[in-house]
Amino acid sequence: MSHKERVAWDERFRAGDHAGADADPFLKQIQEYADLFPPRRRAGGPRALDLACGAGRNAVYLAGQGWDVTACDISLEGLRKAQELARQRGVRLKLFCQDLKTVALPAGYFDLIICFFFLQRELFPQIKAALRPHGLLVYKTYTADQLPFRGRPRHPLHLLQPQELLEAFRGFRVLCYQEIMKDRGVAQLIAQKL
Repeated sequence: MSHKERVAWDERFRAGDHAGADADPFLKQIQEYADLFPPRRRAGGPRALDLACGAGRNAVYLAGQGWDVTACDISLEGLRKAQELARQRGVRLKLFCQDLKTVALPAGYFDLIICFFFLQRELFPQIKAALRPHGLLVYKTYTADQLPFRGRPRHPLHLLQPQELLEAFRGFRVLCYQEIMKDRGVAQLIAQKL
């Protein structure tokens, strides 16, 4: 991502865009799979990673549920908002600013990885490798079915094709998958690494 794109995201966060404080309702569905969560470690909860966390609403939710959350975004302004939301909710986040085109995720480290409304297909192999065996993935982003609706994104690089998310994580145990075309076009997946 270019410096220009980073500046644009900082401006969007300053303007209050993407600043909601409540977790995405789809993320809350992972509670239905709580029996699959690993036990708490002595040093803290199971490890979660929020990729492209924005203003941190999903990361803060997970931290409130006992997860040890690492969250990253390219926007320092978004991360400032995430830190403030975490402070308001009385939880801790490990935050880092990173262009996800250059990230190197640690292999076999996370029990849960979430990614909402961000698509970088080259990241899929790293996501798979960064999850521990039996770890969970929650992924939700736009599909090509978004095109008839108003709003972003419009570029094909930022839109999944039908069933693409399922294909990308073939070999995972699919716990929940939907492609929705009401008010916007999205695909959402909860899957477990085998």
